[in-house]
Amino acid sequence: MKKALVFIVLILPFYLLAQNNSGKTIAEYLAIYEKLHAQPELSGQEKNTATFLRKCLQEWGYQITDSLGFYSFAAVLKNGKGPTIMYRTDMDALPVKEQTQLPFSSSVVANKDGVDVPVMHACGHDVHMVTWLAVADYFAHHPKEWKGTLVLLAQSAEEIGQGAKKAIAQPNFNQLPQPNYQIAMHNNADLAVGQVGFCDGYAMAAVDMMNIIIHGKGGHGAVPQNTIDPIILAAQFVTEIQTIVSRNLPPIEAAVVTVGAIHGGTIGNVIPNQVELKLTIRSFSPQARQLILDRLKTIGDGLATAAGLPQSLWPEYQLLDMSIGPVFNDSQMGKRVAASLKKKYGEKAIVSVDPVMIGEDFGMYRTDPNIPSYLLWMGTLTPASQQKYTAQNQKFPSLHSPNFAPDYQESLPQSIQMMTTALQALFVSH
Repeated sequence: MKKALVFIVLILPFYLLAQNNSGKTIAEYLAIYEKLHAQPELSGQEKNTATFLRKCLQEWGYQITDSLGFYSFAAVLKNGKGPTIMYRTDMDALPVKEQTQLPFSSSVVANKDGVDVPVMHACGHDVHMVTWLAVADYFAHHPKEWKGTLVLLAQSAEEIGQGAKKAIAQPNFNQLPQPNYQIAMHNNADLAVGQVGFCDGYAMAAVDMMNIIIHGKGGHGAVPQNTIDPIILAAQFVTEIQTIVSRNLPPIEAAVVTVGAIHGGTIGNVIPNQVELKLTIRSFSPQARQLILDRLKTIGDGLATAAGLPQSLWPEYQLLDMSIGPVFNDSQMGKRVAASLKKKYGEKAIVSVDPVMIGEDFGMYRTDPNIPSYLLWMGTLTPASQQKYTAQNQKFPSLHSPNFAPDYQESLPQSIQMMTTALQALFVSH
């Protein structure tokens, strides 16, 4: 009974507003969440998702701009003189087999690179979309509550680091109204329902993916003196590059260099000609990123030289086309939003969070550093869930987990209200 009362208190204001202004009710948005969760689509395959979102926005009077790469599109609503705000949501899901046991669990299987894989909204992009859609609903049906231009961007392929880059590169993107503010949200499995996480400055890392081929001179495993063993070189390289962060960067500069895969050789008594390494590199500042990339090459080339390899057999470094920049949150914009949320929901709603090494391509839209941008973290966990996991000495399933299942009935009404409040504050304060 207590949970039901809390739910009614949370949804009643939006239910009444929707009924009086022809928008959807919170109950309908919860049903939309279940539908989107049950029907996820992989990066670059979000056709049905985009079609559904676009149809809703068109019905509410938004002007649609298509051809923004993959299935990305923008929806623009003008309402008099005032600032322009760009609010982005991502749409794609992950190749993960869901294990939540929810009645609306995904059973979708899709083709990825020629292989059938299970698909799940394990990163909460379904939460992002429903919040975004409900905010769009509110502003379309409450023109007296704001003035300005709202640009809503529905983006494909965030999970593979391609969506934002492709959107920005399209001619139609440059035809959109220039924003005064850019904003996005991401659900957070460590924050409680009703909490909003703020992190000024660098909040999420730049991401680079690199493949490196370590060459050698293969031969019989019983006569290693006649070879130059690339497995030994690869082992030395993997160990040595861990000193880049610990010894080449200042102690207060955060970065990560991880070797996630090693492929080399076929059998124990044969020394191969080469070994392939697959790396992920995370950094914040452009200076740190470049130093890491430079040191990787210096260390690899140096080890090859010391082993006696000619320059033609020095390592090959392939930086994949998956690089994205960091998310940088403007502190003044954050203060405006935090003040509005604190005034409406109290001090407990505002939480300071640390930067994370997770990547998010929302930062790619900061092509002009003079345009303030901010990504907010939204809590997804009820106190009851927190207590349950604490009692079991467990952590709530993280993003990208097959068991990730936010408490959507409680968190969605809160995230909708809080994002609406955040945008209203920006419209008023400019």
